[in-house]
Amino acid sequence: MAKAKNKSIDYAAQLQVRFDHWDNININGGSDPSWADGVNMNLVRNHILHGKREIEENIGGLAYPEIYYRETPPEVDSSYMARADEIRQNARKSLEAYKASPDYQYLCRTITRMNKKQISETSIDSVINYATSLEHAIENDNLVKMRQHERTQSYLDSFASCVQRILNLPALDVEYKQEKKGVSTIDRK
Repeated sequence: MAKAKNKSIDYAAQLQVRFDHWDNININGGSDPSWADGVNMNLVRNHILHGKREIEENIGGLAYPEIYYRETPPEVDSSYMARADEIRQNARKSLEAYKASPDYQYLCRTITRMNKKQISETSIDSVINYATSLEHAIENDNLVKMRQHERTQSYLDSFASCVQRILNLPALDVEYKQEKKGVSTIDRK
């Protein structure tokens, strides 16, 4: 009998974690780079239902823990995103920061002067695409993609890192290295 009681504590704690996770996504949103919050909330909802079934199957005739009686969250629209307006606002600010970045501006000017091998070695096209893809996400109201850019500084750091890779290319025209010398945020750190 004591063994079953320990199981109910374990199952109750697991179920509580699942409810807490659902509540957190509902209020704060998630960080999944591929799926909207609604998809993840419905997944966690299924975990809650599974947790309740585990209690039913394993607790037996003992009293179910209090958390078992909490109402199961409803299914939500799979496209639901928490903090949608905040995400939109942050995305616009991130895009402004990208476009104002001297490193980003340098990359946009420099890519046209690079050959395919240099572009490949530095990944400049991919790095420039951070801003372009965010711009498209804003135009199309793609909240999942916009949410990926809430850490603006990491993208700004990528621009600076790419500039450094370009400056380290032995074959890049010296004139363009001089144009950038001393401007990179990496050099200022």
